[in-house]
Amino acid sequence: FALGTKCTARNTTTGYVGEFIFMSGVASNTAASWVLMNYDDHSTSLLADNDIGPVGIAMAATVADTYGWYQIRGKASGKISAGVNENVGLYASATAGTAGGTSAGKSEIIGACSAAASGAGGATEVEINYPVCGKSAA
Repeated sequence: FALGTKCTARNTTTGYVGEFIFMSGVASNTAASWVLMNYDDHSTSLLADNDIGPVGIAMAATVADTYGWYQIRGKASGKISAGVNENVGLYASATAGTAGGTSAGKSEIIGACSAAASGAGGATEVEINYPVCGKSAA
Protein backbone atom coordinates (compact mmCIF):
# COMPACT_ATOMS: atom_id res chain seq x y z
CA PHE A 1 0.00 0.00 0.00
CA ALA A 2 1.11 3.55 -0.61
CA LEU A 3 1.72 5.61 2.53
CA GLY A 4 -1.35 7.72 3.28
CA THR A 5 -3.79 5.17 1.78
CA LYS A 6 -7.13 5.21 3.61
CA CYS A 7 -9.65 2.38 3.78
CA THR A 8 -12.85 1.39 5.51
CA ALA A 9 -12.67 -2.03 7.17
CA ARG A 10 -13.76 -4.00 10.22
CA ASN A 11 -11.67 -3.65 13.35
CA THR A 12 -11.17 -7.28 14.38
CA THR A 13 -10.65 -6.29 18.03
CA THR A 14 -13.89 -4.33 18.48
CA GLY A 15 -15.91 -5.94 15.66
CA TYR A 16 -17.02 -2.53 14.39
CA VAL A 17 -16.36 -0.93 11.00
CA GLY A 18 -13.93 1.99 11.04
CA GLU A 19 -11.63 4.05 8.86
CA PHE A 20 -7.88 3.44 8.77
CA ILE A 21 -4.78 5.08 7.29
CA PHE A 22 -1.46 3.43 6.30
CA MET A 23 1.51 5.22 7.91
CA SER A 24 5.08 4.56 9.06
CA GLY A 25 5.85 3.25 12.53
CA VAL A 26 7.74 4.67 15.48
CA ALA A 27 9.97 3.14 18.17
CA SER A 28 8.12 1.64 21.16
CA ASN A 29 4.75 1.66 19.33
CA THR A 30 2.44 -1.18 20.35
CA ALA A 31 -1.10 -2.15 19.41
CA ALA A 32 -3.60 0.37 20.86
CA SER A 33 -0.99 3.15 21.17
CA TRP A 34 -2.17 6.68 20.38
CA VAL A 35 0.06 8.41 17.82
CA LEU A 36 0.45 11.89 16.40
CA MET A 37 0.39 11.67 12.59
CA ASN A 38 2.28 13.86 10.11
CA TYR A 39 0.43 13.81 6.79
CA ASP A 40 3.33 15.50 4.96
CA ASP A 41 5.81 12.62 5.31
CA HIS A 42 3.42 9.94 6.72
CA SER A 43 5.45 9.61 9.91
CA THR A 44 4.08 9.01 13.39
CA SER A 45 5.24 9.69 16.94
CA LEU A 46 3.79 8.42 20.20
CA LEU A 47 1.22 10.94 21.42
CA ALA A 48 2.56 13.11 24.22
CA ASP A 49 1.29 16.08 26.16
CA ASN A 50 1.66 19.39 24.27
CA ASP A 51 1.31 17.68 20.86
CA ILE A 52 -0.91 19.38 18.32
CA GLY A 53 -2.25 17.72 15.17
CA PRO A 54 -4.09 14.67 13.81
CA VAL A 55 -4.17 11.55 15.98
CA GLY A 56 -4.69 7.84 15.30
CA ILE A 57 -4.59 4.53 17.14
CA ALA A 58 -2.13 1.79 16.14
CA MET A 59 -3.70 -1.51 15.09
CA ALA A 60 -0.48 -3.46 15.71
CA ALA A 61 3.06 -3.01 17.01
CA THR A 62 4.33 -0.81 14.19
CA VAL A 63 7.85 0.10 15.26
CA ALA A 64 10.50 2.19 13.51
CA ASP A 65 11.30 1.13 9.91
CA THR A 66 7.96 -0.68 9.57
CA TYR A 67 4.55 0.38 8.25
CA GLY A 68 1.02 -0.29 9.40
CA TRP A 69 -2.59 0.75 9.81
CA TYR A 70 -3.87 3.36 12.25
CA GLN A 71 -7.56 3.82 13.03
CA ILE A 72 -8.93 7.35 12.62
CA ARG A 73 -12.73 6.82 12.82
CA GLY A 74 -15.07 4.39 14.56
CA LYS A 75 -14.98 2.29 17.71
CA ALA A 76 -11.37 1.37 18.46
CA SER A 77 -9.25 -0.13 21.20
CA GLY A 78 -6.90 2.54 22.58
CA LYS A 79 -4.57 2.70 25.58
CA ILE A 80 -6.26 4.60 28.40
CA SER A 81 -4.85 5.39 31.84
CA ALA A 82 -6.46 3.82 34.91
CA GLY A 83 -9.68 5.14 36.40
CA VAL A 84 -11.28 6.73 33.32
CA ASN A 85 -15.07 6.42 33.26
CA GLU A 86 -17.26 5.66 30.24
CA ASN A 87 -18.25 8.59 27.97
CA VAL A 88 -15.43 10.88 29.10
CA GLY A 89 -13.47 13.24 26.85
CA LEU A 90 -9.82 12.24 26.45
CA TYR A 91 -6.51 14.06 26.78
CA ALA A 92 -2.88 13.26 26.02
CA SER A 93 -1.32 11.92 29.20
CA ALA A 94 2.13 11.99 30.75
CA THR A 95 2.63 8.43 29.48
CA ALA A 96 3.57 8.50 25.79
CA GLY A 97 1.04 6.72 23.57
CA THR A 98 -1.66 6.71 26.26
CA ALA A 99 -4.75 8.90 26.67
CA GLY A 100 -6.23 9.96 30.00
CA GLY A 101 -9.48 11.38 31.26
CA THR A 102 -8.16 14.47 32.99
CA SER A 103 -6.97 17.73 31.54
CA ALA A 104 -3.92 18.05 33.79
CA GLY A 105 -1.64 18.27 30.77
CA LYS A 106 -3.97 20.57 28.79
CA SER A 107 -3.74 18.66 25.46
CA GLU A 108 -7.30 17.67 24.58
CA ILE A 109 -7.97 14.96 21.98
CA ILE A 110 -10.89 16.52 20.14
CA GLY A 111 -13.09 13.87 18.51
CA ALA A 112 -12.34 11.11 21.03
CA CYS A 113 -14.11 9.75 24.09
CA SER A 114 -14.00 6.61 26.19
CA ALA A 115 -16.65 4.02 25.24
CA ALA A 116 -16.06 1.92 28.38
CA ALA A 117 -14.54 2.41 31.82
CA SER A 118 -10.78 1.78 31.77
CA GLY A 119 -10.55 -0.04 35.10
CA ALA A 120 -6.87 -0.64 35.84
CA GLY A 121 -5.86 0.93 32.51
CA GLY A 122 -4.63 -0.44 29.21
CA ALA A 123 -6.46 -1.14 25.95
CA THR A 124 -10.04 0.15 26.32
CA GLU A 125 -12.85 0.75 23.82
CA VAL A 126 -12.94 4.34 22.60
CA GLU A 127 -14.97 6.19 20.00
CA ILE A 128 -13.01 8.37 17.59
CA ASN A 129 -14.01 10.63 14.72
CA TYR A 130 -10.89 12.01 12.99
CA PRO A 131 -9.31 12.96 16.34
CA VAL A 132 -7.06 15.99 16.60
CA CYS A 133 -4.93 16.95 19.56
CA GLY A 134 -5.07 20.60 20.59
CA LYS A 135 -4.35 22.61 23.71
CA SER A 136 -7.14 23.35 26.16
CA ALA A 137 -7.39 26.69 27.92
CA ALA A 138 -4.86 27.10 30.73
